[in-house]
Amino acid sequence: MKTKTVAYAALLAATAIVITVSGLSTLVRMPPPFSYLVFDFAEIPVLIAYMTYGLRMGVFVETIHFLFLMLRGEFIPIGPLMKYVAVISTIFGLHLSVRLKLNEYTRVVFASTFRALIMCFFNVIVMLTFFRDFLNKIGSSLIIGLGITLAVTFIYNVIHVLFFDYPLAKIILMRIRKYRRKYRS
Repeated sequence: MKTKTVAYAALLAATAIVITVSGLSTLVRMPPPFSYLVFDFAEIPVLIAYMTYGLRMGVFVETIHFLFLMLRGEFIPIGPLMKYVAVISTIFGLHLSVRLKLNEYTRVVFASTFRALIMCFFNVIVMLTFFRDFLNKIGSSLIIGLGITLAVTFIYNVIHVLFFDYPLAKIILMRIRKYRRKYRS
């Protein structure tokens, strides 16, 4: 990587870490009992990295953020791993949709659905391994509790990408590009 690219990656990873440390990353949560699902502002710098420099940069920035979360995140190692899988699946969903030559709106819908499906799979593993009591409290049985949890998780992940991460990253990136054009000339 070029020095400028590494500096850009470091800046975006540092921004994600500052957002996490400041508490902004846990500011907007789903209501209980699903308050472990967080609309995380720290994902936005990662999407900006992907949108400007591509797949490798997005994965690189999220990997740095993940390593930080492993030192200071919630519910280590499961919380940081689930966050990493969510963000990486979003980036891969966007990347795959670009390769499929989908239009922008369809790309975002594809990426959010891709993320939601991947996260449902991982949530089955985590919930059945560690949170059987939680599932039994949510529904009248383990299976009903799991079904409700997966439905909420799916909807949350679609909303997270479709109405939160992607639009905010797109707006910020447009402002950055406008600012750069204004002050370059």
